[in-house]
Amino acid sequence: MNKKLTTSLVASLLIATSNLHAEELSSLIITSPLIKTNEKDATYSTEIYTKKEIEKSNSKDVYDFLNAQTSVTVSPSFGNTFAQKIDLRGYGIGNGYQNLVISVNGRRLNNIDMQTQLLSSIPIESIEKIEIIKGSGSVEYGDGANSGVINIITNGKNDNYIKTSIGNNGVKNGTVSLGYSNDKIILNGVVDYSSTNGTRSDTNGDKDKNYKRNKNINLIYFPVDNLELRLGRTYSNMNIKYGGSLTLEQYKNNPNQVSSFTEQYFRSYVTDYGITYDISRDYSLDINYSDEDKLSKFSSGFKSNYDYKSFNTKLNIKKENYNLSLGIDGFYGDRIGSTNTTSKDNKAIFISGKYNLNKDLILSTGIRKEKVEYSYSPNTGNELNANETLSAYDLGLNYSINDTSSFFTNINKSYQAPDIDRFFNFGGTFNGFIKPAKVITYNIGYSNIQKNNKFKTTVFRSNLKNEIYYYNIGGANRNTNIDKSHKYGIEIFDKYLINKNFYTSINYSYIIAKIDNEDEGNGEFNGKDLPGVSTHSGTLNFGYNYNKFNAILSHTYRSKAYAANDFGNNFSQKQEAYNSTDLSLSYTYKNIEFFAKIENLLDEDNGLWIRDNAIYPVNFERTYYAGVKVKF
Repeated sequence: MNKKLTTSLVASLLIATSNLHAEELSSLIITSPLIKTNEKDATYSTEIYTKKEIEKSNSKDVYDFLNAQTSVTVSPSFGNTFAQKIDLRGYGIGNGYQNLVISVNGRRLNNIDMQTQLLSSIPIESIEKIEIIKGSGSVEYGDGANSGVINIITNGKNDNYIKTSIGNNGVKNGTVSLGYSNDKIILNGVVDYSSTNGTRSDTNGDKDKNYKRNKNINLIYFPVDNLELRLGRTYSNMNIKYGGSLTLEQYKNNPNQVSSFTEQYFRSYVTDYGITYDISRDYSLDINYSDEDKLSKFSSGFKSNYDYKSFNTKLNIKKENYNLSLGIDGFYGDRIGSTNTTSKDNKAIFISGKYNLNKDLILSTGIRKEKVEYSYSPNTGNELNANETLSAYDLGLNYSINDTSSFFTNINKSYQAPDIDRFFNFGGTFNGFIKPAKVITYNIGYSNIQKNNKFKTTVFRSNLKNEIYYYNIGGANRNTNIDKSHKYGIEIFDKYLINKNFYTSINYSYIIAKIDNEDEGNGEFNGKDLPGVSTHSGTLNFGYNYNKFNAILSHTYRSKAYAANDFGNNFSQKQEAYNSTDLSLSYTYKNIEFFAKIENLLDEDNGLWIRDNAIYPVNFERTYYAGVKVKF
C-alpha cells in the first residue's frame, strides 16, 4: 500500500467516524481479510466497530468493550481479569478462546499452551478498528479459526492527548497518546497505566490489587511512493492478584470474600517489522515479521518463558474483475519451563480469490495447507516429536439485490491443532499427542445497510469432529476429544438512527451446542448440551447525542447455561444468567472531554460457575469511574 493510499484511507476513516450517529450509516470497508471488501459485498458474517464507537463507549479496556458491545462472550479466567476467556458461536467459555484467532494488525495473540490471549497488553486508546469475522477466516489464519477471527487494527495516526481517570476501589488510569505525520512518516506513541486496590479481600484485609503498564511506539516510513516500511515495539508489564472460587452460600452471602489469592506477573515485549511494496498497479507484496519475548510467573515460583516468532508473506494481485492473494506464513513458539522445553511450529501456504462474476454476483474462494510440528524435550529422558498436516478451505457467494441489500452464503472448513498443554495429564505426566479438531461451518446471511439503519442477520451450523476438551469424571483426568458434535444458531444485528440525536442498536445470538457422540465417557455425554454456552445472549444500546454531550445506556444479557465442567449436564448447580446495565456519559468543551461511566448500574450479582460450589464472582458489584481527556 503506497503512502498516498494509506493517507487517503486514514483520512476517509476519520471523516466517516466523526459523523457516525450524527448523520448517516454506511457500508464500512473490511480491511483484515486477505482481500479487502465492504460489509455489503462480504461473503461471510461480520461485525465492525470503528474508533469513534470504541471511544464513545468509554470502555476501560478491550475485554470491557467486547463483552458489552459485541456478540462475543467474555469472562475472567478463574478470576483473572487480565487474561480473560473469550467465546464466539458456542464453543464454550471453557475452551472457546482456543477456537478463535485474535490478531493485532495480523499478528496472532493465540498461545501455544492454555494461556488465553493477553488482550490487556493492547491499550484500547490505540485501537483504530475492531473487525469480527464469524464462521470464516481459516484460509488466512489457519490453526484455531473455528468460530472465526477478531482482528484488532491499530494502524493510523494517533491523536495527541493526555487522559486520566479515577474510580471506586482505588481505580486509577492514565494515558498519553502522541502522533505525528508528514509526507514521509507516520509516528505514534502510547503510554498507558492502570491500577486498582481490588474488590475482594481475605480475613487479613489483603485485597486483589493489580496494575498494568503498556508502552507502544510505531513508525511507518515511505521512502518512495510505492514502498512502505513499518517498525513497532510494544512493552507490557502487569501484576495481578485474583481470588479463588466460592461455594454457592459464600457467593450469595458475600461475593467480595476470598479464602486465598493467586498472584501472577506477565511480561511481553514485541517487535514488529513490515514491508509493503507496490510492484505495479496490479501487483503488490506484503511481508510481516514479529518477535515476542514473554514471561508468565506465579508467586508460588512456577514460571514459563515464551519465545514466539511469526512471519507472513503475501503477493496480492488486483485486476478489474478479480483479486488474488497468495502467501506463506509461519509461527514458531517455545515454552521453556523448569523441567522441560516444549515447542509448536506452524508452517502454511494459502491462496484466496474474489471474483466479480457480474455486477451483482461475487464469488470468493480459498484453500490452505498447514503443517504443525511438536517437540517435547524433558530435562531428563527422551525427546518426543509429532506432526500433523491439516487443510482448510472457504467458498462464498454474495448476491446484491440492490444498492442497499444483499444475500450471502458461505461454507468454511477449519481446524484446531492441540496446544502443548493438551499432551499432559493433571500433575505433569505425558498424556500423548491427541487428535486435532476439524470443523465445517455453513453460513447464510442477509444485509441491509441504509443511511439510517444497518441490519444484518446470519443463520449458521457447524459440524465438528474431535472437539478438544478436558475429561474429568470419576477421578479420570485427561485431555481428549469429543468424537462428534455440532452447533447451530441465528445472529441478528440492527442499528437504527431514530434522528440526528438518538439511536438504538441490538446484537442478539441464539445458539445451540450439542455433543453427538463421545466414546471416552461410554456414551454418558451423548446428546448433552456443551457446557458454558448460553442459548440466548445479546447487547442492547440506546445512545443520545446533543451538541457536545453524548450518553449511552447499554445492557448485556446471557441466559443460564450448564457449569463449565458439566459435560454430563447433571451438576446440581447451573451457570446463572448474566446481567449488566452500563451508563456512559461524556461532554466536550473545545479540546477538553469530560467523561464518566457506571458499570453494573443495577448492582447485579454475576459469577462464573465451573462446577458445584466452585463459583468465581464476575462483575458482581456496581463500579464507576470518571475522568478528563485533553487534546493538544
